[in-house]
Amino acid sequence: MTKRCVVLGCGRRVGLDTYVNAWKKAIEIAATNPDQWVPQTPRGYGGTVAEALREFRDGMHDRINRHIPGYGNGRNWEYGHYMETWRAARALNGGVVIHWLPKHLKARFAHRLEAG
Repeated sequence: MTKRCVVLGCGRRVGLDTYVNAWKKAIEIAATNPDQWVPQTPRGYGGTVAEALREFRDGMHDRINRHIPGYGNGRNWEYGHYMETWRAARALNGGVVIHWLPKHLKARFAHRLEAG
């Protein structure tokens, strides 16, 4: 029987049993002392138990999401689209007069665009 492995954020491969035991220990310690220092978190650096638990959860969600068809594909994953949306969000949330929005946001926020 082959041993199941999990690849951590730092690139290190660990057995599934080791991974599960680390989860359990982190949850147990976080319940009593979340600020306790640990020498190595899943990303490979030292940090608190609370940070390690957050990294465990981020990795779990990332592995789950990678199984969704189309994950990481399409224009919404391109850097330019991300930056356009980020700039539009800053303008919309900043309360300034908005002169421009990306096409995918124009219909939704037409009432906020400057007429002219």
